[in-house]
Amino acid sequence: MSHPGSRAHLVAEHYNQRPEVGVVRRQDSRIIRLRSFNNWLKSVLIHRHARPNDCVLDLGCGKGGDLNKWAKAKIRHLIAADIAAVSLDQMKDRYQALRDRRFSAEFHALDCYGEELAPLIETHFAVDVVSMQFCMHYAFESERKARIMLENVTCRLRHGGHFIGTIPDANMLVKRLRAQPDDVFAFGNEFYWIDFTNAGLQPDKTGFESPYGTNYMFHLEDAVDCPEPLVHWETFERLAGDYGLRLLYKENFHRFYRRALQEPEYEQLLQRMRVVGGHAPDMSSEEWDVAGIYLAFAFVKDQ
Repeated sequence: MSHPGSRAHLVAEHYNQRPEVGVVRRQDSRIIRLRSFNNWLKSVLIHRHARPNDCVLDLGCGKGGDLNKWAKAKIRHLIAADIAAVSLDQMKDRYQALRDRRFSAEFHALDCYGEELAPLIETHFAVDVVSMQFCMHYAFESERKARIMLENVTCRLRHGGHFIGTIPDANMLVKRLRAQPDDVFAFGNEFYWIDFTNAGLQPDKTGFESPYGTNYMFHLEDAVDCPEPLVHWETFERLAGDYGLRLLYKENFHRFYRRALQEPEYEQLLQRMRVVGGHAPDMSSEEWDVAGIYLAFAFVKDQ
């Protein structure tokens, strides 16, 4: 596990201390539409890549917010791993409470970017899908952590298996930062703010000191309040290639939404999940603005 005082330990403590408020109280969140939109997007991502009887590895699984999505995908086995042990215990409780619990599961509390997962996996199944939702960016503290993360992603992933995830869109973050006045290194709205003041950014905002460890402070109401590393996409894609992964697509959430709506089943799902609207989901312009700082990706293992 991570050492007390390390950045990984601080992130774990942040998520361990976040209370489990339950479904009813979550509806009171000021960003409930954004949460619903993110869940819809993850549902689409999972539906596209997971098949019945698949074995799934959920790295950075948190409190198990995607358990029902895996149940609906009719998977056969779930391997769940997260650095936040308290969150993982809450996921176990959620798993036991599932109405449609027709898949087996195993749970591992470990630093997915600092420890090898392969020796701990109990099942003999090859992994068909690896999912990392809103968490992979924490591996970009260093090249070593990014490589350990990719080793854990691919260690049991079968040939032809998929690696899917969601992360902050570094290109969009930097674009918004550069739109600020020269002496301003932060931006946001009533729901979020991002501060690059101590990120190692050059004074003219044209570059960073390293593709790793460029940490900005991120606050999102009811969700996140901690430092996060920027993911330099070209570096990530190059490293992924070292582990036999080939990019299928990456799309900013806004573009992902517009393309997915061209398929009737996903438009209907949007309505069933109470996220509806015209050119953008039925959320405030500020929430829609937040959605635009993320991207979704999918890789396939070719080697």
